[in-house]
Amino acid sequence: MSTRSSTKKPPASLQEFVRKQFTLADKTERVSRALAALNEEERIKLSPEQWKWVAEDADLEEPA
Repeated sequence: MSTRSSTKKPPASLQEFVRKQFTLADKTERVSRALAALNEEERIKLSPEQWKWVAEDADLEEPA
């Protein structure tokens, strides 16, 4: 299993993209939308066993 090293930095192009995409000015709105999504009522009603089956089913994973 690979682990992410805290000493490695992402490429400069990725750092620049992140700076442009996620500005401090937009942070309040992003946080607000994320909290609203977390507090939304679940629309899919499954038992714990069904959630486990969905999470572990290899056929449902996205292709690499």
